[in-house]
Amino acid sequence: MSDLHFSIVKGVDVTDSQIAACTDLFGAHYGVWSSKAVEQNSLLKPGARVKLSTSKDRALCLSDPVHTTLALCTLNDGSLVGHAFATQWNYGSGQVSWITQLVVHTNHRRRGIATMLLRMLRNGSGSSAFGLVSSHPAACMALSAIGDQHWINNIDLDFIRKNAPGMLSATTVDYLKNAQLRGSLFEEKPVAGTVSSIDTKFYVDRGEPLAVLKAHIASSGSWPLGELLEGHEFLIVVKVSSF
Repeated sequence: MSDLHFSIVKGVDVTDSQIAACTDLFGAHYGVWSSKAVEQNSLLKPGARVKLSTSKDRALCLSDPVHTTLALCTLNDGSLVGHAFATQWNYGSGQVSWITQLVVHTNHRRRGIATMLLRMLRNGSGSSAFGLVSSHPAACMALSAIGDQHWINNIDLDFIRKNAPGMLSATTVDYLKNAQLRGSLFEEKPVAGTVSSIDTKFYVDRGEPLAVLKAHIASSGSWPLGELLEGHEFLIVVKVSSF
């Protein structure tokens, strides 16, 4: 990883050029819209790249700059190949940090970049739990790697069940405030196969993520977060110290 350089920027110090670079990376490497996206917005085209304007990206990831941190991964030439935003808020007697955006350049995946970005956000954060919602299993696996259990198949589902509702009711992140928790951890009558997910109505194509999920199940035998419905994202919360 000698060609990779990692850095941390406090939310209040994030520059316009850094936001622009993150927005460009997201638009080029996050994912594409699914066939269901047009039902949400007639202007969206299935197969088209999921993109954000710089102002929208700032609103989503930097709405609370005082309590937000950005981790960056760049190459020797300064080009951005990975980034992660985390926003922190009070919960119970401690604090929780939530990953609001995590993107790694397609050509630089499977190099441990996502895990390193999240580890940098964890270290010195003061948070005793980290959470994330994503349709991509790799993002969930990266978050599990910084938790006390270290591996996605060992995550504490009971911890998620007991704490996720309260964490999200206290969130300062707008798109999480009214999203509905789904799955057997949260519902008396869940859709069969669902365990821990959230209805964010984010209709991103699941082809590549489901291929990653299939490979994980083939190699490990299981996937603890259950199945994923259209427009939903997996929800994972991990302890990073005594909570």
